[in-house]
Amino acid sequence: MLTYRQMHPQSFPRGKRKKQEEACSIPGVGKRMAEKVMEILESGHLRKLDHISESVPVLELFSNIWGAGTKTAQMWYHQGFRSLEDIRSRASLTAQQAIGLKHYSDFLERMPREEAAEIEQTVRVAAQAFSPGLLCVACGSYRRGKPTCGDVDVLLTHPDGRSHRGIFSRLLEKLRQQGFLTDDLVSQEDSGRQQKYLGVCRLPGPGQRHRRLDIIVVPYSEFACALLYFTGSAHFNRSMRALAQTKGMSLSEHALCTAVARGPQGLKMGPGQVLPTPTEKDVFQLLGLPYREPAERDW
Repeated sequence: MLTYRQMHPQSFPRGKRKKQEEACSIPGVGKRMAEKVMEILESGHLRKLDHISESVPVLELFSNIWGAGTKTAQMWYHQGFRSLEDIRSRASLTAQQAIGLKHYSDFLERMPREEAAEIEQTVRVAAQAFSPGLLCVACGSYRRGKPTCGDVDVLLTHPDGRSHRGIFSRLLEKLRQQGFLTDDLVSQEDSGRQQKYLGVCRLPGPGQRHRRLDIIVVPYSEFACALLYFTGSAHFNRSMRALAQTKGMSLSEHALCTAVARGPQGLKMGPGQVLPTPTEKDVFQLLGLPYREPAERDW
């Protein structure tokens, strides 16, 4: 019985060059792609993938260091580093990366929500000692009702619009004196209105792990939008911002604005007019959406 190849010899051109020319004739396939196709046909695999399969777990290991992104992980890999010990002993680290490496295992392990609640309570008690009326809310996956949390985002404000001022640095100093804050990652002021601290905390007692903690102090006029933003999820936030843009509006952690002028590529040309949003429900209503509880925003 004749094989398909014997019956249709024209389908199996002889010579590597001819095969490569035929591959190049396929729309969208250039010389380099054709060479890869030929390598797979001849050897059954692509050598470049051997390198990729080797690098993937190492790059994931490195990128899990707080403060080290994908580019830094790739740089370390190309420098010949293959383990955390290599990074610890040979890499040049920023202060943030050194802290991330020091607490590598603790940061990777998610905490039970009961622990996140204790962290929120610790911040609340310290803050309300300065001003009893301060509002203190743990956001993120904790507010969305998840059983475990990667970190804790605590949002602080005061309904009178004034008493949150001046508390930021005093609160951080008090929590340091208590031994609750163990390492500082980032402390910044955003446009003089929102103040953010990114650091590391640890509850008292044996066996407690170091946990990532963000403290954000906001004016009450921005509280609803900040609460929405820091609750997440990230995908939910992106969807809300995209919807706002289709309505000629903009949504951020600071405000919901209308009549926003945009350029041809959708870039904001002006800030627009800030809409009053006393509560999260107001943000949803102004966007024409039914209100979603935090637990319904995890998508």
